Amino acid sequence: MTVSTSHHLDSLIILSYPKITLNSTDSPPTDSLLIDDSPPTQSTIPNPQHEYYTYEGSGLITIYEDNDVPLADLLRDYQIFGEDGRYWTDKLLRHILTRDRVQYELERSVYTFRDVNDLLNKIRPLKGSTQSESYLKVFALLLLQDKVKDLELFIKDIVCDEKLPIILKKAKRGYRVYSSKDPLKLLKCFNSWRSNEHEGFERDQWNVLTTFFGLTKEKTCKEFELTPKMSRPWRKFQSTGSSDRVLHAAGAFGAVTRVEFHPTSHSFQDALSEVNIDISGFAIKTLHSTKPEDEPQFRRELDQLKRFSGVAHSHLVTTLGAFKHGDKWNFIFPGAHCDLDEYLERHDPSWTHGAVDWAFKQLLGITGALDTIHNPRHLHLDPRIEKKYGRHGDIKCDNILCFPVSAQSDQYHLIISDFGISAFNRDKSRSNIPNEKVPGVPGYRPPECDVTGGEISRSFDIWTLGCLFLEFITWLLGGRNLLDDFRCKRVTPYLITGAKNNMFYKLDTTENGGYVAQVKPEVTNWIQGLRRHENCSQLIHDVLDLIQHEMLVVLEDKQKKSSIGSTGKRSSSEELKRKFDRIQRKCTETYCTKGLPRADKTPLLAPAVKVELNSFAKLSISQQDKAGGK
Repeated sequence: MTVSTSHHLDSLIILSYPKITLNSTDSPPTDSLLIDDSPPTQSTIPNPQHEYYTYEGSGLITIYEDNDVPLADLLRDYQIFGEDGRYWTDKLLRHILTRDRVQYELERSVYTFRDVNDLLNKIRPLKGSTQSESYLKVFALLLLQDKVKDLELFIKDIVCDEKLPIILKKAKRGYRVYSSKDPLKLLKCFNSWRSNEHEGFERDQWNVLTTFFGLTKEKTCKEFELTPKMSRPWRKFQSTGSSDRVLHAAGAFGAVTRVEFHPTSHSFQDALSEVNIDISGFAIKTLHSTKPEDEPQFRRELDQLKRFSGVAHSHLVTTLGAFKHGDKWNFIFPGAHCDLDEYLERHDPSWTHGAVDWAFKQLLGITGALDTIHNPRHLHLDPRIEKKYGRHGDIKCDNILCFPVSAQSDQYHLIISDFGISAFNRDKSRSNIPNEKVPGVPGYRPPECDVTGGEISRSFDIWTLGCLFLEFITWLLGGRNLLDDFRCKRVTPYLITGAKNNMFYKLDTTENGGYVAQVKPEVTNWIQGLRRHENCSQLIHDVLDLIQHEMLVVLEDKQKKSSIGSTGKRSSSEELKRKFDRIQRKCTETYCTKGLPRADKTPLLAPAVKVELNSFAKLSISQQDKAGGK
């Protein structure tokens, strides 16, 4: 598993820096301290304030040793710049403030410390130390404020890292200073400081109080809380090759921004190593709602994301973390290269066994991922726990993310994302969620959204998945031009609003004033046209059969007689997965790629199913009629 960032930094010069030698008494080295850089030359003196290089690799470089450089200056030289300005992670502080450097600073003649070794052990404890307080961040802040001389006073007051952040309270003259952990105890070590020094310490403390992000011990999504002043250890994704749509995307429930976490601020690589994809930075989804009463929405989505990840199924998005920053709720995901719609726009399909086999495996994988949502068997291991079943509710190209299989590969792994309107229901209620509770997916909207008693259920997902699969097969046979043609061909007036849309079904009136729903003739004609395509292999015919007869099916009212020629039922994700598995076992080169176009036949139109429109649909039609003078 590699995090791919080099593609947007090709123009940067990679510098080499001298290696640090650590004393055997120093704290155990982190991975970042084991960098094996080449010996320096006169021309390789670092320019540490270059804002790019510290986000590369491990995020750390070997620091050029020069005892003439004050430690405070060294600290400033190797600061990181992110979303909120400069900051230092814990790992970076340990990298800069080694025992050797701290000792050299404490022994300077400007200080008169009684026991340098004791202070050193409090700032950089020896390996195996059991002391409960740490003073590394406090020491860094004193360096920045040129107040190292007061270190002993801070230790006497036990103003350690764990007591941060401090709180300033206005006094008659200047400030009184308290710890946020003990807001009633005055911190006397600040008594001799001027107001501007108090303000400087209070301001800079947020630059060292950075959060370290990672998963729980069970490798599930962990929740964090970032106060408004805390520095966020990332920057917006630096890429000249990605469109604004990739870097910043907005949906009905949240906006997504691509970012680069500093490598020393997270351990997400542990989770990503289990998912065979190459990521481009990270994605932060910020929910639109900031109202306290909308927190249940955040909790609901967090619960969903904890249940499902790339560990549960490789075609499900892996949620890396969740956090609240100020009044906004956020989720952290691996950064995709693009979404499926953009992939289909940027890439031309090739008709080779490898390409067609890859395309089918993506359909199989997405079907399996949806079945994992619908039937989460990995959550049903304890028979004492009532079984629950999920639904996605928002399957569309925008919510299928594309990750390169590796930095060197031109093949992509398609992953279902965005559980924004998904839900989890008990066995008895898994298919009876009122349709007005969930908005229909534009374009992929299923007929039940307009029908009385229509249910937003797992079957809803099967329709939208069928829409997506038909568009994907269209692209596979003819590229983006053919896909655009299909989207234009199915644009027809919508009975309820009078406006034109490119949905896959239509509504019509009957002679007796009733209504019927039907897969658009433009869609069934299109499927017939694909079957006549010169490259339409037996594999494509078999997939089109599933789409046409088991996915894009208008549901019958169970209380009424079925329409002629209609099953009135969509297959379940479990049934579809089983049938896709059977197809996969036949995927020889001939089966996948040998064209078997079918003779031109008059297509059979999909059944027109009698439906009772819901009150909203009827009202819209009535308003149209009045406006038209009917």
